Amino acid sequence: LKRTSPCDTVASLGACESVLAQEVAKEPQPTGLVVNPMLELVKVVIEERVTADLGVEGGLKGEATLQGSLEVSVLDPRRADIACFKLAPQCRDFKYKVHPCLNKSSYANNILEVRPGQRSFPTGKCLKWQLKTSNENFLPVTVSCWQIARGDGTEMVLELELIDINASLENVVICFPASALSRPEIASASPGDARYEDGQLVWRIPVFGPSQGSGTLHFSVCRSAASSSGVASLLPAKVEATQSGRSRCSREIMECYHQARRDILNFACDKKVTYELRIGS
Repeated sequence: LKRTSPCDTVASLGACESVLAQEVAKEPQPTGLVVNPMLELVKVVIEERVTADLGVEGGLKGEATLQGSLEVSVLDPRRADIACFKLAPQCRDFKYKVHPCLNKSSYANNILEVRPGQRSFPTGKCLKWQLKTSNENFLPVTVSCWQIARGDGTEMVLELELIDINASLENVVICFPASALSRPEIASASPGDARYEDGQLVWRIPVFGPSQGSGTLHFSVCRSAASSSGVASLLPAKVEATQSGRSRCSREIMECYHQARRDILNFACDKKVTYELRIGS
C-alpha cells in the first residue's frame, strides 16, 4: 500500500473545499427583493349610497336616488403606475362623470385609462354615477307601519319584507324617535333585537336575507307624548342597511392591465351599497 503523508491529506482537503466553494457559487443567490406575482398591485373600491323617502303605510314617496363612485388605489407604483381597466358595458339608466385626467374617448369604448401625457393613474374617486328612479322594486325591501289606537296610547307594528331574493342586507338598523316620557314598551322583535337607547327605539338585525324573508317589530307608547294622530311623535323613522360584495350599477371591471406594457395586473375589488331610508318624513 502507498503511504500517504500528512501533507497529501491536507492538500486533498483543500481541494474538496475548493470544489464545494465552486458549487455554492453556481447556486442562485437571493437578491434581497422577493416579488410575489399573486399579490394585488391595485385596489378598487366601488361604493354606492341609496336614499329614499317611504310612506308610513308603505310605498316609495317621490324618487329613490343612487350615488356611486369607483375609487382606485395603486399599491405598487413601480409596477402598476399606469394601470388601466376594461369595463363591462355601461347601463344607460345611469349618468356618469369621469375624472378629468382620464381619456373620455377611451371611456366611450369601456376603457378607463389616463390621457396622453399623464404619468400615473389618478388616485381617489375616478368615476362617479347617479340614478333616480320611481320604481319601488329598485329597493330590496318594503316597509309598512300599522298603528293601533288604545286607551292610554298607541301600538305600532312595523313589517319589513325582503323583495329582492338575491339580496342579503347586513347591519340593518331601524330607529324611531321616542322620548322617555312616552314610556316605550317593546312587545316583540324578530329577527334581531330591539331596545330603547338615547331617546330612540332601535331595532337591530345583523343579517337580513332570503332565509329571514320578513320581520316584525311590535311596540307601544303612551298617549301623553303622542299627538292627536297617535304616531306623529314617532316619525320620521330611519332605516339603514348595508349590502357587501355587490353594486347596483353595471360598471364591472373585466380586466386590469398596464397601459404601456399591456401586461395583466392583479387587483382586488371591494363593493358596498348603503341604504338610507326615511319613513313618514
